[in-house]
Amino acid sequence: MKLLLPLMLSTAGAASGDHPSTYLASIVEVPLKAGESMESFTISTWGVEFKAICKIPGGWRIKAGNSATPDGVLEGEGSQGATWFNRRSPSELRYLALITLYAPVQRSDIRNGPDATFKGTATVSTDSGERTARLTYRNVKLTPASRCP
Repeated sequence: MKLLLPLMLSTAGAASGDHPSTYLASIVEVPLKAGESMESFTISTWGVEFKAICKIPGGWRIKAGNSATPDGVLEGEGSQGATWFNRRSPSELRYLALITLYAPVQRSDIRNGPDATFKGTATVSTDSGERTARLTYRNVKLTPASRCP
């Protein structure tokens, strides 16, 4: 038993990182100014497995998926100005997708390593045209869940 004790102690914490966690992902805090609207968004992912799109807002197209590697994408596009979101955290984008993570959220790219877990852009309509707003892990709210609401 004395020989097995160090082995048991060294592996006791390892399993917790190996267990996947499932979440509902929401798009929040889009950097909009007064009078602006979000036309579309694209979020590149790393280490995220998409299980389901839980809802599709009216007038929007939502796409999600993974490649054979750990990278993937979550994209949305409004069909016309009346469907674009003019709120920073639209309720229509709450609990948008069911995802599984196998590791903690990585907040930035690693040099010569994996990309951040979530990073992307939003296309924002302004009075003078369009602009691109940066999206990061801060714009993806994760709520523990086992299924879509």
